[in-house]
Amino acid sequence: MSNKNLQYYKTLSYKIIVEPEEFENEKWFTAYTDEFGKYSCYGRGNTPEEAIKNFYEEKNNFIEYLYNNNKKIPEPKSYTIPNYSGVFNVRTSPIIHSELVKQASNLNISLNLYLNQILSAAVENRKLNDIITKKLSELELKIDKHHSEISKQMKFQNEKLNRLKWNPEYSDGPYLKTA
Repeated sequence: MSNKNLQYYKTLSYKIIVEPEEFENEKWFTAYTDEFGKYSCYGRGNTPEEAIKNFYEEKNNFIEYLYNNNKKIPEPKSYTIPNYSGVFNVRTSPIIHSELVKQASNLNISLNLYLNQILSAAVENRKLNDIITKKLSELELKIDKHHSEISKQMKFQNEKLNRLKWNPEYSDGPYLKTA
């Protein structure tokens, strides 16, 4: 347990995320912070302001609960960009170096600018890949749920059909007799 008091934790300033949500034509806003998690400590309201107000009340109760039960209370993350110079060296093979110089030259730009563009594109592609992966996972869950429902329906229909037997006495049409 930390030697910091309850008031210290209650006065910490967290970055609040507000998201609009909707379910069955009902709309609301949810306010939360990454440090506590969206489903552990949140506020809901009809407006973003109301959700934030409710979050602050819930945050104080949540912090009191954690503090009184000797649980770790997460402190706010730092959202400032670290002080990097923007300069780093990369060692590569002479062949790759030569190819990169040729490609930059063909574009009439410096090697430095060309590498910066390549790195920027790679960073953006990674973000896009993460979004696509998340959407595919959501889609997979929906397909699995749909498949499960269809399987239940087919099982029910098969059980119902298995209880029905063809009666050969009726030759005029496909009459069924229950077993």
